[in-house]
Parts: sequence; C-alpha cells; structure tokens
Amino acid sequence: MITFPARTQPRNDPNAADGAMQPFEHLLDFKTFASLRRMVSHQQSKPLLKRSDFMQQITLYLPEVAARIAECDFGVVHLEVGALKLATADAIANRDFAKVRRYLFLIAEIFERADAELYDAIRISYLEGLFLDEQSNAHLEARSMLSRPMENVLRQAELRLEKTRV
Repeated sequence: MITFPARTQPRNDPNAADGAMQPFEHLLDFKTFASLRRMVSHQQSKPLLKRSDFMQQITLYLPEVAARIAECDFGVVHLEVGALKLATADAIANRDFAKVRRYLFLIAEIFERADAELYDAIRISYLEGLFLDEQSNAHLEARSMLSRPMENVLRQAELRLEKTRV
C-alpha cells in the first residue's frame, strides 16, 4: 500500500495520530477510479499496429493506393506511408474531398494505434510532408479534417520549424 506523509496542518480526525500515514485509497474517489478503469480497458482493447499491419489496412481499404507502391518500396515504412501521402496530395490538388476524407479517416485510425516506428513514419512522411508550409485553400480545408491528435502533432512540428527559422 502506498502511503503519504500526514499534512502539516493540524487535523480534527480523531483516528489519525500525529505523523500517521494516510493510505492511497482515500485520495481516489469512485468517479476518478471508474474513469481510469475505462481508459485502461479502452487502450487494452486496441492492439498496436505495426508496419505490416499498415500495409494490410492500405491493401484492404485503399487498393488504389496499394497499387501505387513500387515493389522495391515494400518493407520501407516511410516509402509506404509516402505513397498514401502522394495519393492524398493528388486528391487535395483535384479538390476531391470525399477521397481526402476517406484517406484521413483511415490514417487517423492507424495513427491512434501505431507502434513507435509507424507513428514516426506517419508523423514525418505523411503529416509533415503533406501539410507543413502549405497555405493553399485546398490544404487548409483538408487540414480541417484532421483528427485532434494528428492536428496536435502537426502544430508541434510547426512550432519546432518556427524555432529553427528564428
């Protein structure tokens, strides 16, 4: 059991002796406990996705993107993710926002569950490659479709880029 030192101010608790330790359970109410339990169980229900899982998802849900990946690019996660970036860039240039939404929805699902290698590939080769320093109306409209976690990662990249420019 984790205990914490007693408070420095006098207490009116007749059961607590001076300098007694309070158990951790008294610091956690049921609402907080239930929230933490839901969060942990939700995370456990979503297994991590790896590079090979990424290619399975792309092949299954976006076969037109999978067809763009050259045979020599298989196994290099940044090139595989880059093929989706190129397809998304083409859809943005053609203002085909239904396709953009489809691509962004799938990449957001993968991004949430990606392992470290896949997460970095999506962050660098997709998000930063597609949206950094892009100010066109079409790119801004596509960017508004990003999930909150992807938007946050992109903002952090923009802040890092801005610091290097100063």
